[in-house]
Amino acid sequence: MIRRIKGWAGHFEAPDWVMLVSVAVLLFLGWLVVYGAGSYDRLASTNVLGNHYVGIKHLLMVCLGLVGLFTLANVNYQIYRTPALMWSGVAVGVLLLLLTLFSRGDITRWVSLGGVRFQPVELTKLAVIVYLADRLTALSAHRRLDWNHLLRMLAVVPLPVMIILLLQPNFGNILTLLIVIMSLLFVAELPARKLAMMVGVPLVFGLVAFMTVSKLNTRLIKWWMGLREGNFDYQVKQSLVGLGAGGVDGLGLGHSHNKFSFLPEAHTDFIFSVLGEEMGLVGTVLVIALLLVFFWCGLSVAARAADPFGRFLATGLTMSLAGYGLANIAMVTGLIPVVGVPLPFVSFGGTAMVAALASVGILLNIDRGSRNFQQWKQRWDRKQS
Repeated sequence: MIRRIKGWAGHFEAPDWVMLVSVAVLLFLGWLVVYGAGSYDRLASTNVLGNHYVGIKHLLMVCLGLVGLFTLANVNYQIYRTPALMWSGVAVGVLLLLLTLFSRGDITRWVSLGGVRFQPVELTKLAVIVYLADRLTALSAHRRLDWNHLLRMLAVVPLPVMIILLLQPNFGNILTLLIVIMSLLFVAELPARKLAMMVGVPLVFGLVAFMTVSKLNTRLIKWWMGLREGNFDYQVKQSLVGLGAGGVDGLGLGHSHNKFSFLPEAHTDFIFSVLGEEMGLVGTVLVIALLLVFFWCGLSVAARAADPFGRFLATGLTMSLAGYGLANIAMVTGLIPVVGVPLPFVSFGGTAMVAALASVGILLNIDRGSRNFQQWKQRWDRKQS
Protein backbone atom coordinates (compact mmCIF):
# COMPACT_ATOMS: atom_id res chain seq x y z
CA MET A 1 0.00 0.00 0.00
CA ILE A 2 2.82 2.42 0.91
CA ARG A 3 4.58 1.59 -2.36
CA ARG A 4 1.39 2.28 -4.30
CA ILE A 5 0.94 5.65 -2.59
CA LYS A 6 4.57 6.57 -3.31
CA GLY A 7 4.09 5.56 -6.93
CA TRP A 8 1.02 7.77 -7.24
CA ALA A 9 2.77 10.69 -5.54
CA GLY A 10 5.74 10.27 -7.86
CA HIS A 11 3.61 11.48 -10.76
CA PHE A 12 3.57 14.97 -9.24
CA GLU A 13 6.71 17.05 -9.01
CA ALA A 14 7.33 20.47 -7.45
CA PRO A 15 5.32 22.64 -9.91
CA ASP A 16 2.40 20.20 -9.73
CA TRP A 17 2.39 20.28 -5.95
CA VAL A 18 2.37 24.10 -5.95
CA MET A 19 -0.66 24.07 -8.23
CA LEU A 20 -2.43 21.35 -6.24
CA VAL A 21 -1.79 23.05 -2.89
CA SER A 22 -3.08 26.42 -4.15
CA VAL A 23 -6.24 24.75 -5.48
CA ALA A 24 -6.69 22.72 -2.26
CA VAL A 25 -6.46 25.82 -0.05
CA LEU A 26 -8.92 27.70 -2.28
CA LEU A 27 -11.35 24.76 -2.12
CA PHE A 28 -11.08 24.63 1.66
CA LEU A 29 -11.59 28.38 2.15
CA GLY A 30 -14.45 28.30 -0.35
CA TRP A 31 -16.21 25.47 1.45
CA LEU A 32 -15.93 27.22 4.83
CA VAL A 33 -17.52 30.40 3.54
CA VAL A 34 -20.08 28.70 1.27
CA TYR A 35 -21.23 26.48 4.14
CA GLY A 36 -22.00 29.53 6.29
CA ALA A 37 -23.46 31.69 3.53
CA GLY A 38 -25.60 28.87 2.16
CA SER A 39 -27.11 28.08 5.56
CA TYR A 40 -29.61 30.90 5.08
CA ASP A 41 -30.34 30.34 1.41
CA ARG A 42 -33.93 29.60 0.41
CA LEU A 43 -32.85 26.11 -0.73
CA ALA A 44 -31.80 25.34 2.85
CA SER A 45 -35.28 26.06 4.18
CA THR A 46 -37.00 23.71 1.70
CA ASN A 47 -34.63 20.73 1.86
CA VAL A 48 -34.60 17.85 4.33
CA LEU A 49 -30.94 18.59 5.13
CA GLY A 50 -31.90 22.06 6.29
CA ASN A 51 -29.03 24.48 6.88
CA HIS A 52 -26.50 21.83 5.87
CA TYR A 53 -27.90 21.34 2.36
CA VAL A 54 -25.78 23.88 0.46
CA GLY A 55 -22.57 22.95 2.29
CA ILE A 56 -23.06 19.21 1.71
CA LYS A 57 -23.99 19.67 -1.97
CA HIS A 58 -20.95 21.90 -2.50
CA LEU A 59 -18.70 19.28 -0.90
CA LEU A 60 -20.19 16.54 -3.10
CA MET A 61 -19.52 18.58 -6.25
CA VAL A 62 -15.95 19.22 -5.11
CA CYS A 63 -15.47 15.47 -4.60
CA LEU A 64 -16.91 14.76 -8.06
CA GLY A 65 -14.58 17.36 -9.52
CA LEU A 66 -11.58 15.83 -7.75
CA VAL A 67 -12.44 12.43 -9.25
CA GLY A 68 -12.42 14.12 -12.66
CA LEU A 69 -9.14 15.87 -11.85
CA PHE A 70 -7.20 12.73 -10.96
CA THR A 71 -8.80 10.77 -13.81
CA LEU A 72 -7.90 13.34 -16.48
CA ALA A 73 -4.42 13.76 -14.99
CA ASN A 74 -3.84 10.16 -16.15
CA VAL A 75 -5.42 10.51 -19.62
CA ASN A 76 -3.04 11.49 -22.44
CA TYR A 77 -4.17 14.95 -23.54
CA GLN A 78 -3.34 14.12 -27.17
CA ILE A 79 -6.50 12.02 -27.30
CA TYR A 80 -8.57 15.23 -27.39
CA ARG A 81 -7.22 15.91 -30.90
CA THR A 82 -8.96 12.80 -32.23
CA PRO A 83 -11.39 14.25 -34.82
CA ALA A 84 -14.30 12.05 -33.75
CA LEU A 85 -13.89 13.00 -30.09
CA MET A 86 -13.22 16.68 -30.70
CA TRP A 87 -16.12 17.25 -33.10
CA SER A 88 -18.49 15.13 -30.99
CA GLY A 89 -17.65 17.31 -27.99
CA VAL A 90 -18.28 20.48 -29.97
CA ALA A 91 -21.56 19.16 -31.41
CA VAL A 92 -22.91 17.98 -28.06
CA GLY A 93 -21.83 21.21 -26.37
CA VAL A 94 -23.51 23.44 -28.95
CA LEU A 95 -26.66 21.30 -28.95
CA LEU A 96 -26.96 21.47 -25.15
CA LEU A 97 -26.32 25.20 -25.30
CA LEU A 98 -29.16 25.58 -27.83
CA LEU A 99 -31.50 23.77 -25.44
CA THR A 100 -31.04 26.55 -22.89
CA LEU A 101 -32.86 28.94 -25.24
CA PHE A 102 -36.02 26.91 -24.72
CA SER A 103 -35.83 27.05 -20.93
CA ARG A 104 -38.26 29.10 -18.92
CA GLY A 105 -37.33 32.35 -17.20
CA ASP A 106 -35.55 35.58 -18.05
CA ILE A 107 -32.09 34.05 -17.74
CA THR A 108 -31.78 30.69 -19.49
CA ARG A 109 -28.47 29.07 -18.62
CA TRP A 110 -29.50 25.65 -17.30
CA VAL A 111 -30.84 22.46 -18.81
CA SER A 112 -32.23 19.39 -17.07
CA LEU A 113 -31.53 15.90 -18.38
CA GLY A 114 -32.55 12.81 -16.45
CA GLY A 115 -33.31 14.90 -13.39
CA VAL A 116 -29.81 16.45 -13.41
CA ARG A 117 -29.68 20.23 -13.79
CA PHE A 118 -26.46 21.75 -15.10
CA GLN A 119 -24.98 24.63 -17.10
CA PRO A 120 -23.89 23.34 -20.53
CA VAL A 121 -21.74 26.42 -21.18
CA GLU A 122 -19.01 24.95 -18.96
CA LEU A 123 -18.80 21.79 -21.08
CA THR A 124 -19.12 23.75 -24.32
CA LYS A 125 -16.31 26.07 -23.29
CA LEU A 126 -13.94 23.12 -22.76
CA ALA A 127 -14.87 21.79 -26.20
CA VAL A 128 -14.25 25.21 -27.79
CA ILE A 129 -10.81 25.47 -26.14
CA VAL A 130 -9.84 22.02 -27.45
CA TYR A 131 -11.08 23.01 -30.93
CA LEU A 132 -9.12 26.28 -30.93
CA ALA A 133 -5.97 24.55 -29.67
CA ASP A 134 -6.22 21.91 -32.40
CA ARG A 135 -6.90 24.40 -35.21
CA LEU A 136 -4.15 26.81 -34.16
CA THR A 137 -1.71 23.92 -33.94
CA ALA A 138 -2.54 22.92 -37.52
CA LEU A 139 -2.48 26.50 -38.85
CA SER A 140 0.81 27.32 -37.13
CA ALA A 141 2.44 24.17 -38.50
CA HIS A 142 1.53 25.18 -42.07
CA ARG A 143 2.18 28.92 -41.52
CA ARG A 144 -1.43 29.78 -42.35
CA LEU A 145 -2.17 32.44 -39.74
CA ASP A 146 -3.74 34.70 -42.36
CA TRP A 147 -7.12 36.40 -42.29
CA ASN A 148 -8.97 33.77 -44.32
CA HIS A 149 -7.92 30.85 -42.14
CA LEU A 150 -8.31 32.74 -38.85
CA LEU A 151 -11.78 34.07 -39.66
CA ARG A 152 -12.88 30.64 -40.90
CA MET A 153 -11.60 29.06 -37.68
CA LEU A 154 -13.51 31.57 -35.51
CA ALA A 155 -16.68 31.44 -37.63
CA VAL A 156 -17.09 27.65 -37.47
CA VAL A 157 -17.38 27.20 -33.68
CA PRO A 158 -16.61 30.22 -31.42
CA LEU A 159 -18.91 32.69 -33.22
CA PRO A 160 -22.07 30.49 -33.09
CA VAL A 161 -21.37 29.75 -29.42
CA MET A 162 -21.08 33.45 -28.60
CA ILE A 163 -24.29 34.22 -30.50
CA ILE A 164 -26.14 31.63 -28.40
CA LEU A 165 -24.58 33.11 -25.23
CA LEU A 166 -25.76 36.56 -26.32
CA LEU A 167 -29.31 35.24 -26.70
CA GLN A 168 -29.33 33.65 -23.21
CA PRO A 169 -27.93 36.31 -22.25
CA ASN A 170 -24.59 35.32 -20.73
CA PHE A 171 -22.19 38.25 -21.08
CA GLY A 172 -19.71 36.85 -18.56
CA ASN A 173 -18.87 33.79 -20.63
CA ILE A 174 -18.71 35.85 -23.83
CA LEU A 175 -16.07 37.98 -22.11
CA THR A 176 -14.24 34.83 -20.95
CA LEU A 177 -14.19 33.33 -24.45
CA LEU A 178 -12.87 36.58 -25.90
CA ILE A 179 -10.04 36.55 -23.33
CA VAL A 180 -9.25 32.94 -24.28
CA ILE A 181 -9.26 33.67 -28.03
CA MET A 182 -7.02 36.75 -27.74
CA SER A 183 -4.60 34.89 -25.45
CA LEU A 184 -4.33 31.99 -27.88
CA LEU A 185 -3.75 34.30 -30.84
CA PHE A 186 -1.00 36.03 -28.85
CA VAL A 187 0.65 32.68 -28.04
CA ALA A 188 0.34 31.74 -31.73
CA GLU A 189 2.58 34.76 -32.39
CA LEU A 190 0.04 36.54 -34.54
CA PRO A 191 1.66 39.78 -35.78
CA ALA A 192 0.88 42.81 -33.59
CA ARG A 193 -1.00 44.60 -36.39
CA LYS A 194 -3.30 41.64 -36.99
CA LEU A 195 -3.76 41.11 -33.26
CA ALA A 196 -4.79 44.76 -32.81
CA MET A 197 -7.30 44.39 -35.63
CA MET A 198 -8.65 41.21 -34.05
CA VAL A 199 -9.17 43.11 -30.80
CA GLY A 200 -11.17 45.69 -32.75
CA VAL A 201 -13.66 43.09 -34.03
CA PRO A 202 -15.29 42.31 -30.63
CA LEU A 203 -15.25 46.03 -29.81
CA VAL A 204 -17.35 46.73 -32.91
CA PHE A 205 -19.72 43.86 -32.12
CA GLY A 206 -19.91 45.11 -28.52
CA LEU A 207 -20.91 48.56 -29.72
CA VAL A 208 -23.60 47.07 -31.94
CA ALA A 209 -24.86 44.92 -29.06
CA PHE A 210 -24.90 47.98 -26.77
CA MET A 211 -27.15 49.81 -29.22
CA THR A 212 -29.47 46.88 -29.94
CA VAL A 213 -29.67 44.75 -26.74
CA SER A 214 -31.72 46.69 -24.18
CA LYS A 215 -30.60 44.61 -21.21
CA LEU A 216 -26.92 45.21 -22.00
CA ASN A 217 -27.56 48.89 -22.62
CA THR A 218 -29.35 49.34 -19.29
CA ARG A 219 -26.76 47.39 -17.32
CA LEU A 220 -23.82 49.34 -18.76
CA ILE A 221 -25.46 52.71 -18.18
CA LYS A 222 -26.32 51.86 -14.56
CA TRP A 223 -22.77 50.62 -13.98
CA TRP A 224 -21.25 53.77 -15.47
CA MET A 225 -23.49 55.97 -13.31
CA GLY A 226 -22.41 53.91 -10.30
CA LEU A 227 -18.74 54.49 -11.09
CA ARG A 228 -19.27 58.21 -11.55
CA GLU A 229 -21.60 58.88 -8.62
CA GLY A 230 -21.03 55.88 -6.33
CA ASN A 231 -24.69 54.96 -6.64
CA PHE A 232 -24.48 51.29 -7.67
CA ASP A 233 -27.37 48.84 -7.94
CA TYR A 234 -28.46 47.22 -4.69
CA GLN A 235 -26.46 44.02 -5.18
CA VAL A 236 -23.11 45.72 -5.83
CA LYS A 237 -23.77 48.32 -3.14
CA GLN A 238 -24.46 45.60 -0.58
CA SER A 239 -21.39 43.70 -1.74
CA LEU A 240 -19.19 46.75 -1.12
CA VAL A 241 -20.81 47.23 2.30
CA GLY A 242 -19.83 43.67 3.20
CA LEU A 243 -16.25 44.09 2.01
CA GLY A 244 -15.94 47.33 3.97
CA ALA A 245 -17.46 45.84 7.12
CA GLY A 246 -14.79 43.11 7.17
CA GLY A 247 -11.97 45.59 7.73
CA VAL A 248 -8.49 44.13 7.95
CA ASP A 249 -9.06 40.87 9.83
CA GLY A 250 -12.80 40.32 9.27
CA LEU A 251 -15.77 39.68 11.52
CA GLY A 252 -14.92 35.99 11.91
CA LEU A 253 -16.10 32.82 10.17
CA GLY A 254 -19.88 32.53 10.17
CA HIS A 255 -20.38 36.13 11.33
CA SER A 256 -21.27 37.67 7.98
CA HIS A 257 -24.37 39.87 7.99
CA ASN A 258 -24.84 39.77 4.23
CA LYS A 259 -25.66 36.06 4.31
CA PHE A 260 -28.98 36.86 6.05
CA SER A 261 -30.57 37.46 2.63
CA PHE A 262 -29.19 41.00 2.39
CA LEU A 263 -26.92 40.04 -0.53
CA PRO A 264 -28.47 38.09 -3.44
CA GLU A 265 -26.39 35.14 -4.70
CA ALA A 266 -24.21 35.41 -1.58
CA HIS A 267 -22.89 31.83 -1.77
CA THR A 268 -22.45 31.77 -5.57
CA ASP A 269 -21.33 34.73 -7.67
CA PHE A 270 -20.83 37.09 -4.70
CA ILE A 271 -19.02 34.73 -2.35
CA PHE A 272 -15.92 36.98 -2.50
CA SER A 273 -17.88 39.68 -0.67
CA VAL A 274 -18.91 37.28 2.10
CA LEU A 275 -15.34 36.04 2.35
CA GLY A 276 -14.10 39.62 2.69
CA GLU A 277 -16.67 40.33 5.39
CA GLU A 278 -15.73 37.26 7.41
CA MET A 279 -11.97 37.11 6.77
CA GLY A 280 -11.27 40.76 6.02
CA LEU A 281 -8.54 42.16 3.83
CA VAL A 282 -6.26 39.31 4.95
CA GLY A 283 -8.64 36.70 3.51
CA THR A 284 -9.28 38.51 0.22
CA VAL A 285 -5.57 39.13 -0.39
CA LEU A 286 -4.85 35.46 0.41
CA VAL A 287 -7.46 34.29 -2.13
CA ILE A 288 -6.15 36.66 -4.81
CA ALA A 289 -2.57 35.51 -4.11
CA LEU A 290 -3.57 31.82 -4.38
CA LEU A 291 -5.40 32.48 -7.67
CA LEU A 292 -2.31 34.27 -9.03
CA VAL A 293 -0.14 31.31 -7.98
CA PHE A 294 -2.47 28.93 -9.80
CA PHE A 295 -2.49 31.08 -12.94
CA TRP A 296 1.31 31.32 -12.84
CA CYS A 297 1.53 27.53 -12.57
CA GLY A 298 -0.90 27.13 -15.48
CA LEU A 299 1.06 29.48 -17.73
CA SER A 300 4.28 27.73 -16.67
CA VAL A 301 2.77 24.44 -17.82
CA ALA A 302 1.96 26.07 -21.16
CA ALA A 303 5.47 27.50 -21.51
CA ARG A 304 7.20 24.13 -21.05
CA ALA A 305 4.65 22.00 -22.93
CA ALA A 306 6.20 19.35 -25.15
CA ASP A 307 4.24 20.32 -28.27
CA PRO A 308 2.19 23.24 -29.69
CA PHE A 309 -1.16 21.58 -28.97
CA GLY A 310 -0.26 21.19 -25.30
CA ARG A 311 0.89 24.82 -25.19
CA PHE A 312 -2.33 26.13 -26.73
CA LEU A 313 -4.53 23.84 -24.64
CA ALA A 314 -2.82 24.79 -21.36
CA THR A 315 -3.02 28.49 -22.25
CA GLY A 316 -6.72 28.26 -23.09
CA LEU A 317 -7.65 26.38 -19.92
CA THR A 318 -5.62 28.70 -17.70
CA MET A 319 -6.92 31.89 -19.28
CA SER A 320 -10.49 30.61 -19.09
CA LEU A 321 -10.21 30.29 -15.31
CA ALA A 322 -8.23 33.54 -15.14
CA GLY A 323 -11.08 35.27 -16.99
CA TYR A 324 -13.57 33.94 -14.45
CA GLY A 325 -11.43 35.06 -11.53
CA LEU A 326 -10.78 38.53 -12.93
CA ALA A 327 -14.40 39.11 -13.95
CA ASN A 328 -15.82 37.86 -10.64
CA ILE A 329 -13.62 40.00 -8.40
CA ALA A 330 -14.09 43.02 -10.68
CA MET A 331 -17.90 42.75 -10.66
CA VAL A 332 -18.09 42.16 -6.89
CA THR A 333 -16.10 45.35 -6.34
CA GLY A 334 -18.04 47.35 -8.94
CA LEU A 335 -15.16 47.71 -11.42
CA ILE A 336 -17.23 46.09 -14.20
CA PRO A 337 -20.97 45.44 -14.58
CA VAL A 338 -22.44 42.31 -12.97
CA VAL A 339 -21.80 39.51 -15.47
CA GLY A 340 -22.74 36.44 -13.41
CA VAL A 341 -19.60 34.30 -13.31
CA PRO A 342 -18.31 32.26 -10.33
CA LEU A 343 -15.01 32.67 -8.50
CA PRO A 344 -12.93 29.60 -9.51
CA PHE A 345 -12.59 26.93 -6.79
CA VAL A 346 -14.36 29.16 -4.24
CA SER A 347 -17.97 29.83 -5.31
CA PHE A 348 -20.71 27.30 -4.67
CA GLY A 349 -20.50 25.21 -7.77
CA GLY A 350 -21.98 22.42 -9.73
CA THR A 351 -20.95 22.29 -13.37
CA ALA A 352 -18.49 25.19 -12.99
CA MET A 353 -16.67 23.50 -10.11
CA VAL A 354 -16.42 20.15 -11.91
CA ALA A 355 -15.22 21.83 -15.12
CA ALA A 356 -12.61 23.89 -13.24
CA LEU A 357 -11.16 20.84 -11.49
CA ALA A 358 -11.26 18.86 -14.74
CA SER A 359 -9.19 21.66 -16.32
CA VAL A 360 -6.62 21.27 -13.53
CA GLY A 361 -6.41 17.54 -14.30
CA ILE A 362 -5.70 18.25 -17.98
CA LEU A 363 -3.04 20.80 -17.01
CA LEU A 364 -1.34 18.21 -14.80
CA ASN A 365 -1.32 15.71 -17.66
CA ILE A 366 0.19 18.26 -20.06
CA ASP A 367 2.91 18.98 -17.51
CA ARG A 368 3.62 15.28 -17.06
CA GLY A 369 3.93 14.94 -20.83
CA SER A 370 6.46 17.78 -20.96
CA ARG A 371 8.57 16.17 -18.20
CA ASN A 372 8.53 12.82 -20.01
CA PHE A 373 9.61 14.59 -23.19
CA GLN A 374 12.49 16.35 -21.42
CA GLN A 375 13.65 13.07 -19.86
CA TRP A 376 13.56 11.36 -23.26
CA LYS A 377 15.44 14.27 -24.85
CA GLN A 378 18.16 14.14 -22.19
CA ARG A 379 18.63 10.39 -22.72
CA TRP A 380 18.75 10.92 -26.49
CA ASP A 381 21.34 13.72 -26.16
CA ARG A 382 23.51 11.49 -23.95
CA LYS A 383 23.39 8.70 -26.54
CA GLN A 384 24.35 11.06 -29.36
CA SER A 385 27.30 12.42 -27.37
